Amino acid sequence: MKMIMLRRTPILFLFLALALALSACATTSAPPGGAAIARLTPEALARLLPKPEPKLPPAELARLSQEGAAPQDIIAKIRQTGSSYALSAAQLIELHDQGVSTQVLDYIQSAREQELRASLVDEINQREQRHAEELKQQREQEQQRSYNYDPWWPGYPGYGWPYPFRPYGGFYWRR
Repeated sequence: MKMIMLRRTPILFLFLALALALSACATTSAPPGGAAIARLTPEALARLLPKPEPKLPPAELARLSQEGAAPQDIIAKIRQTGSSYALSAAQLIELHDQGVSTQVLDYIQSAREQELRASLVDEINQREQRHAEELKQQREQEQQRSYNYDPWWPGYPGYGWPYPFRPYGGFYWRR
């Protein structure tokens, strides 16, 4: 009976060591630096999104469509004036009922989406630049804190202990 117990002890010890190692690997880690992810509030998002200022009002679009202007001509006029629209679904339906072509309405929506994407990409780029600058400042501060740390303090390689300590590789002169 004692022999069986002695044979199982190393297996039990190995099993416990493996369980301990696996439990250490399964722990969750905090974000680096303990920093939380910066989230945009709805108010901040509303400030970031460009405010559409149509120089060609929706009523003018309806008037051009009723006069028989081609959709390509209306789209060209929107591009030329630099108009941008933030229309709700009800407003789009109303414009469609007034005779505005679906090509024009599709262009208005796709241009708005492009504008929103561009503004969000700009905001992301600005945040990344600010983050990179913060990291650079942190590195500089760490370097300033450790500027007098000498990694070869006991002596440089090749000098050995019988020789006097020579910081920065200079000659040893007795005074």
